[in-house]
Amino acid sequence: MDEFPTLEVVALIGVLAALVGMLQLRSGLREIPKLSLELEAALRAGDLVRARALTATAEGATFGRMGSALVDALAREPRPTQRALESVLTQARRRAAASAQRGRARDLVVAAVLIGAAAYAVRASLGVGPTFYAMLGAALFMTALGPVLRRSMLDRVVRASDGLLRAATAYLALQAAAGRHPCPECSATEALELGPPVLDPLAALGLRALSVCRQCGRVSGYVEQPGSIAVDEARGVRLRALEPEPELESSADAGEHQG
Repeated sequence: MDEFPTLEVVALIGVLAALVGMLQLRSGLREIPKLSLELEAALRAGDLVRARALTATAEGATFGRMGSALVDALAREPRPTQRALESVLTQARRRAAASAQRGRARDLVVAAVLIGAAAYAVRASLGVGPTFYAMLGAALFMTALGPVLRRSMLDRVVRASDGLLRAATAYLALQAAAGRHPCPECSATEALELGPPVLDPLAALGLRALSVCRQCGRVSGYVEQPGSIAVDEARGVRLRALEPEPELESSADAGEHQG
């Protein structure tokens, strides 16, 4: 008779373990959209301290580690490049995928234990009551939901990482703008910084940020890989030779006369 309560305890532990795991996954799924928006807002505002605090309070460990890795990269000197940020998030996504895989393996172990307990009770003709099988069924059902929830969690983390990358790019543009000199055209000291998502249509050209003088409208920016831009007259991409500045010509003539 000692086997009966032992098996029922195993079933109860299985139910509790599956329930706790499912609740944690559901909590993490609900948290990611809200937390990612708050983290993006902090980065776009240039508030790295708040961004770090948000990652520390994340209930979902996977998303928290991803945000923390990105914030750590932005805090380094010299500032990371766009490629470096993409590499950080790529590695974080791989770790998230590995974590989901380990979670699925744990779900399979729990399911195997529960099925083994049920098989033992049936083959040994222990005559356990319906409560035992009801608990086993509930535990197996919740365990079966684990892989589905983990897949949803991974998908949301990946989608959120795209938004974090755009916000991190905006943060770098904001930091770069803080150290720029006055406009060379009109000496104005204010400029509009354009970044994602307004520049997303030009992302294929490697254009991540533009600076527009608030007073005269002079535009300046930087393209990561200018050699990858193909000349295409039909699309408005033309190649022209640059003429030297008049001041430079005057200086060169003066140097020749002095020689």
